[in-house]
Formats: sequence, structure tokens, C-alpha cells
Amino acid sequence: MRLFIAEKPSLARAIVDVLPEPRVKRAGFYECGAGDVVAWCAGHILELAPPAAYDPNFKTWRLDDLPIVPGDWQLAVTSPDLLKTIKMLLRDATRVVHAGDPDREGQLLVDEVLVHLGYRGPVDRLLVSDLNPEAVKKALGSLRPNESLRPLYHAALARQRADWLYGLNMTRLYTLLGRDAGYDGVLSVGRVQTPLLGLIVRRDLEIEAFKPRPYFVLLANIAAGGGSFVAAWRASSDNDARLDAEGRLVDPQAAADIQRRTSGARGEVAKCVREKKSEAAPLPYSLPELQVDASKKLG
Repeated sequence: MRLFIAEKPSLARAIVDVLPEPRVKRAGFYECGAGDVVAWCAGHILELAPPAAYDPNFKTWRLDDLPIVPGDWQLAVTSPDLLKTIKMLLRDATRVVHAGDPDREGQLLVDEVLVHLGYRGPVDRLLVSDLNPEAVKKALGSLRPNESLRPLYHAALARQRADWLYGLNMTRLYTLLGRDAGYDGVLSVGRVQTPLLGLIVRRDLEIEAFKPRPYFVLLANIAAGGGSFVAAWRASSDNDARLDAEGRLVDPQAAADIQRRTSGARGEVAKCVREKKSEAAPLPYSLPELQVDASKKLG
């Protein structure tokens, strides 16, 4: 029996739709032709166990216990029924197809189940990024050894454990220090949430501390060819000392001087281009766009 383990039910259904018939839905899995069976997770059905799982004394928060660093990491089951189904199916599986999402977390999600249940048989990796039947069929035709993506699993495992170590220990530390200072509440700290919150707070403080500064926009009404138009003055160089960091003219004496020199003067239109354009308001960052820009900026 070949057992497919999908990351979520929608992916399981997409795989079933391209496998041989007959396709029969059972409790928690599908039976298909040619000895294929498809089961699924629902996101992470395992999670790192809380500190109290290692020592009941850790239920009480104490500075003397910090840092808490597990020697042998334990997992807690969040979806017992799904895990029980996969465990039952693995007994008859001669081969497993890992069908987690094609990213770091998708790799961890199914691998941690196989490791937790002690499966030692052969594992193929199915990488599906599009639930369209043709895309799923193409992915099924290019299975690869799951072992080739072992570094991705280790990276996700490191991320998971780093979150646990940093978040749980620092939250306990700051909360206990806060209590000593008179704050009666939990001060939550996280590897991602705390830097992100810091960026938001920093921006809010910049807005609060903002001091308006006057700048000057010089416009000229120009008559030419029997008509007229309005032109804006622009510095010939972005490095002009009269400009601020945003390229605006902030020197009042310079503004008055430019106005005096250009008022009533004659000039020549060197180039004229007329274009009709429309531009939609920019959307907030998507994760891929953010990653691309962050990579360009930070390498």
C-alpha cells in the first residue's frame, strides 16, 4: 500500500481526484485504485510540549528556573483522531508519499508526524503548488526522495525550537520582572512579534515627534503658442544644498531669488511630451514581495 499524507484536506482531495478509481471515502482517509490511500493532517497536528511536560514544577513561573532548555524535545498531540488514523494506516504502508506544502513548514509538518510515529520505511516527496488537476498529475510524475529535502526539515525544526526557547523563556523573564516593578499582567515576547511591535512603536513615536517644516513650491504661469500652462521649478541636481532629504526647497531666500529672476523672463520650451496615465493605489506588501525587497536590501 502506498500512503499519501497531505498537509490539509483540500490537498488530499486534489490528489485523490487524479489517482486511479475506485475512490472511496473512509473515516479520515480515501481508498483509491492501485493500492493508493490518501490521509491528511490539518496543519500542525503536533506541537512542542509546554515546559510543564518536562517538569511539573515549571507550572509555576520562577526566575531561578530560567532558562528552560529541554534536553530531549517532546511533542504534544493537537489532533488525536487524525494522528490515530495515520498511525493505523502506516502499519500497512509499504511506501509513504509526503505531500506537505512545498515550503519549510510544509516539510516539517509531515516529517514530524513520521518521526513521532517511528516510521522507517521509504518516503517520496510530492511538491504541489497548484491544486489544478493537470498540475497535480505533473507533480505525481516527478516524485523525489524525501531525504533530499532533509535540510528544509532541519531548518523548520530549528525555527520551531528557537521560537519555543526565545518566546517561552523571555515571556516568563519579562513577566516576572514586570511583577517586581508592579505590573500585574503577562508581558508576551516572541521572536517575530516583538521586533515587529518595535517597528510599529518606533513609527508611532516618529509620528508623535514630527515637527512640520515649511517648504516652497514655485509655479510659473507660462504663455506659449497661443496657449498657456503651469510649470513647476525643479532643482538641476538632487544634491542641491537648498533641498531637504525629500527633495523639497526649504531655503526661503533661495525661493525669493528664483521667483525674482524668473518673473517676467522669457524662456524656451526644450521638450514637450503629453501622456495619459493611470496608477492604482499601491497595495500592502504580500509576503513574496516583502521577501524580494528584503533580499535586495539586506542580501
